[in-house]
Amino acid sequence: MIISHKYKFIFVKTRKTAGSTFEKLIRPYLGKDDICTGSTRDGTEPLNCKPDMNGHVSIGKILENSFIDEHSGYDYITIERNPYDKVVSSYYWHQTVKSEQFGNMDFETYVKTCNLLPVDWGLYTIKGEIPKHMKIFKYEDMTELYMWFKKMRGVNLLDKVAQTRLKSGYRKVKDYKELHTDITQRAVEIIFDKELKEFGYEF
Repeated sequence: MIISHKYKFIFVKTRKTAGSTFEKLIRPYLGKDDICTGSTRDGTEPLNCKPDMNGHVSIGKILENSFIDEHSGYDYITIERNPYDKVVSSYYWHQTVKSEQFGNMDFETYVKTCNLLPVDWGLYTIKGEIPKHMKIFKYEDMTELYMWFKKMRGVNLLDKVAQTRLKSGYRKVKDYKELHTDITQRAVEIIFDKELKEFGYEF
């Protein structure tokens, strides 16, 4: 999570969407009064918050606990990803960081039973609705986010992206279709129903 008074934006950090990379890239440019949860795992120092603060805070809670509202001129930004791909990324991530729980679990069992699936609809919506100031960028075309940031905030992060990608060494299967079964496809359709409809993602 980032609240930048310097650049007048709120970044809602979703899971398995390269949010940690964006956070690490923008961290050196933030102002002294800005807030960034950072990540000890990724080596991104927190700014004006406790090191153990949850980085995945909903836009609703952020607005409740700040002086920012729809009239403040702040943009809200976040990233979403094709759910079929997102759960595969989450699977390999959990197999590594929670190996005692997921290390020997097959993908189908993981999708059917895991209560840690990266369902982030509630992070960037308020009462199920996307706020009008929320700009949602797709993981599949992250260049749009960095181009928007350069144009609207005057900060060029594009040249540093390739050298800063985090959490990219855990995945064993590149094409998510190789891992999915009819059962996992159906599970994703049910669990991520809102995301699939809103962003037009397909298998």
